[in-house]
Amino acid sequence: MSSSSVAQETTRLKTQLHSLSVPFVPDFTEALKSADFLVDAIFGFSFGGPLRDPFPSIISQIESSSVPVLSVDAPSSWDIQSGPPKEGPGSKFMPEALISLTAPKPCVKYYRGRHFVGGRFLTKSIVEKYALDCPDYPGIDQIVEVGVDAEGRL
Repeated sequence: MSSSSVAQETTRLKTQLHSLSVPFVPDFTEALKSADFLVDAIFGFSFGGPLRDPFPSIISQIESSSVPVLSVDAPSSWDIQSGPPKEGPGSKFMPEALISLTAPKPCVKYYRGRHFVGGRFLTKSIVEKYALDCPDYPGIDQIVEVGVDAEGRL
């Protein structure tokens, strides 16, 4: 992605967040100290490669904090296939809860904590076509808590 397209995307995201009244904090370290709970949605599921500034510091702070963390789709810094990095920031990051959107990602086999799946919108044909392991949702629930066995299966 070119620097101009990154700048445009950043501007669009800031506009969207402002319109939703999401506050911006000038200092992550201070904000984390006063937080009761943290939603980790720093990277999308397509994240890969080494962390770039300012993210190593942010991930390290989250990792060493006692603030409960809910990660969305995959814990930030984790590779979607191979899980946490072998060393450095994120290597010991294990959020209290993980919510997988649509279906669990392969890295979930490295996760130990409360695991939820959200997204009851997949059709039976899509689930079958891609051999997805989707849970049964009770009633009209849109999320469901699932367990993971030692081999990473739901």
